[in-house]
Amino acid sequence: MSKLRSVIRHEYLTIVKQPSFWIVMIAIPVAIAVIGFLIFLGNSSSEARIKEVTSNLKDVAIIDQSGLINEDVVKSAELQLSPAAELETIREQVRTGEKEALIVYPESLLKTQKYSVYLSSDDFTKMGSVNGLGDAMLQTSLFIPLGSAEVVALAQQGAQSDLVIYNEGKESAGFNEYIAPGIFVILFYIIFAFSVGYMLTSVSEEKENRSMEMVLTYVQPRTLIVGKLLAVSLVTLTQIAFFALMGLIGLLVAHQLGNSLVLPFGLDLTKMVLDPLVIFFGAAYLIVGFLMYAGFMTATAAAAPSTKEANSFSTVFFLGAFVPFYFVTLLVTDPENPVVQFLTYFPLTSPVVTLIRNTVGNISTFESWLALAVMTGFMLLSLWLAIRAFKLGALEFSQTIKLSALFKK
Repeated sequence: MSKLRSVIRHEYLTIVKQPSFWIVMIAIPVAIAVIGFLIFLGNSSSEARIKEVTSNLKDVAIIDQSGLINEDVVKSAELQLSPAAELETIREQVRTGEKEALIVYPESLLKTQKYSVYLSSDDFTKMGSVNGLGDAMLQTSLFIPLGSAEVVALAQQGAQSDLVIYNEGKESAGFNEYIAPGIFVILFYIIFAFSVGYMLTSVSEEKENRSMEMVLTYVQPRTLIVGKLLAVSLVTLTQIAFFALMGLIGLLVAHQLGNSLVLPFGLDLTKMVLDPLVIFFGAAYLIVGFLMYAGFMTATAAAAPSTKEANSFSTVFFLGAFVPFYFVTLLVTDPENPVVQFLTYFPLTSPVVTLIRNTVGNISTFESWLALAVMTGFMLLSLWLAIRAFKLGALEFSQTIKLSALFKK
């Protein structure tokens, strides 16, 4: 037991003491914050520029051949309608720069749903402003007959629906039921992106620099592999805690600035549903899937003669983790499809597929247990292969270990 603790302590400290570990950890939230600030700054600057340009759009001619434009709307923009007979004259003035812009609503507007804009500038902001002015005058003119400003706003913007969903005769929380199990999907990719690769790098480097022989004189392969897995798990918990802390700080800062977190699809964290069975399966798929991938990564690193070749072989595992998103619509809408059934039980795709199906709730309890049992079997196989490959890898430094050799006595 003391040797296992020593392995865990050594592997954990080796990882967390690396400057690159903390550089990446800190760089991610900093990059997100910087990008968010730049987007906010850019949007604010763009909005200010658009308002400035729009306020200066006083030399714009309007010609209405469709009969749909309301003259009062044009006057409210401090502009006026020009006779259709002056079309060519005004267009020439725009071409020579004597006039800023011309908007022409043709007779065929109802059929073609197109109108023309002539502009004497290649300023993209001004282009957007004139087009916006043309759209606004057309929409407002069409909506005016509806009556009050409230009715016009409702017709233009629509209304927000208050969705009530019934499941088996009972009112459900709708998309809010997906929040808790969906967190496990996010956690899986955080773990996969940051932690699983450590097993590959650690083992392949030990083999490449021939320190594996020395390590095996101190501990058994099983103790070493288990210790590495537990150490990587602790690293993962450290990363999750760090990102959770950064997220909490971000929410507090946003709250102090008067901003609230707006989630899509009407999601509300205060209405999050905590179904014990769903959370159990989410956590189980996360843990077993992580251990399975880590086992396969370790076996790959131990079997390959160099870190470069180990990274090449590991590509198949990364593909397995991301391929399910090419079938996400099928996973959500047609769980009985043979492709979905295959992906649910195929080892390289099963962790992600089961987590997604567990999130949307289209996997039965029987299927959940069966998928977990199959995944657990492959997880144990991956760990056995990792231990076996680690033993053989200590002897074979110059060539790739054959798969058949792993199963020989």
